[in-house]
Amino acid sequence: MLEAPSATLSQFSIPSVTSSSFSWSTDFHSASELAASLSRLGKTFDVLQLSPGPLKGHFSVVHLKDLSILSIQTNQLLLLNGERGNDCICFSLEISGNHNDHRVFCQAIEPYSLHGFKPDLTESHFQVTAGSTTLIAVASAKRFSGFLGRCGHHELLENLHTSNSLQLKPNLYAKISQQFSWYFNNPLINSELRTLHTGHIFTLMLEAFTGTNDQHFKSFEIAPRQHLVHELINWGFENSTNPLKLDDISNVLFSSRRTLIQGCKENFKMGPMELLRLIRLEQVNCVLRSNELRKSLELNKVGDVANYFGFSSRGHFSAAYQSQYGETPRQTLSKAKR
Repeated sequence: MLEAPSATLSQFSIPSVTSSSFSWSTDFHSASELAASLSRLGKTFDVLQLSPGPLKGHFSVVHLKDLSILSIQTNQLLLLNGERGNDCICFSLEISGNHNDHRVFCQAIEPYSLHGFKPDLTESHFQVTAGSTTLIAVASAKRFSGFLGRCGHHELLENLHTSNSLQLKPNLYAKISQQFSWYFNNPLINSELRTLHTGHIFTLMLEAFTGTNDQHFKSFEIAPRQHLVHELINWGFENSTNPLKLDDISNVLFSSRRTLIQGCKENFKMGPMELLRLIRLEQVNCVLRSNELRKSLELNKVGDVANYFGFSSRGHFSAAYQSQYGETPRQTLSKAKR
């Protein structure tokens, strides 16, 4: 795994010093730039662009008391893979109506769904659809469980632990979407107001969970092949300079070639070797964009970076890179040096 020059923390960092840090936003033009934004929140993620073409996105965050709301807008299909932490619960929804390729651990998300709230999940593995806007409220799982207990709704904990997605009625879905969106235009600086609105979000989630029949909670279990794909992607980012041989990778992951191929085809419509090469292209893109990373790795030219990540054929590499990012590697490097 390539690490951005800035340090990362192990859990969400809620600002407590300056009022300006309670809300911020930034554009991103690469998967690594989105990963860097997430690292500012103390979350270490690998982000992979799955669809070809120039990436244009926008990331925003607003902090309440012990709760953060994130917004991810993207024109490309993205995969985010990382750690949630041991005390994390998420309430996520897609607000643009464009959710066709949204996946959580390779499982499709139904329309009008609130998802991500399984409190014992310690890892994240989700796709966001090209042309979508996804809002994610992130809080302490223990605090939310305590809130449910104080409200006399201990019985909901079983649903939260066995499900990760809840299909809502359209009017309630719209109500939650509007409330989450409101904070980005109305960031709260006053500490008492931020505490009050955290309680308001928790109450809104309670309304969602109690106003829905049990059958609308979608049972959640990560199938063996879905877990295998997740492990393959982890391996790909952590071993991006190792030789790529399918038999060796299968042995490392304790899987057969056939199972590995089936899992990738089912979930990404590509084979494992193609997926791993896409990860390596992403790593190349990250290094070409970062003067600091190139300096630390002592890689000065495009060819140096390509060779470092195992691309031996200059022509094939350049063609694949331009097809994926809509520009040549040299153009990416030139922009970084300006």
